[in-house]
Amino acid sequence: MLRVLLLLLLPMVVNAQSMKNSEFLSSVYKLPAAIYDVKGMGNWKKGRDSGQIRLVITRTKRRDDVFLQWVQWNKKGPELVKSTVQVIEIQQMANFKTTFIRREAGKKNRQIVLGLENQHDKTLSRAIIQIDGIGLYHFRFD
Repeated sequence: MLRVLLLLLLPMVVNAQSMKNSEFLSSVYKLPAAIYDVKGMGNWKKGRDSGQIRLVITRTKRRDDVFLQWVQWNKKGPELVKSTVQVIEIQQMANFKTTFIRREAGKKNRQIVLGLENQHDKTLSRAIIQIDGIGLYHFRFD
């Protein structure tokens, strides 16, 4: 029985060893441990430039910090980070931790909804971030 099990597992080990490492493996290793979550939040376009909006959340024991990035793409894929902004309103209000992330399509612009838990009194609230353009957003608590 043990031989049969080993024979079944052997092809999986061989396949795992023969896989080629991603060209980005060393970059992923260099990511700071404080980066808690990264999510693609949709696409942007301005003139001939276009790309993806990326939400980045860092986490410490005290709170989460939230950032938005506009990543420009070329024909081969992601090319450069065009803009990075911190959503400072979340940090200014209290020490929050993110409980959920949701992308919603508005009438003209897309918006990002974050569930937030206040680390002091454990109350819950929602942050709504409306994307207005490269490096631009509007913010409100709900």
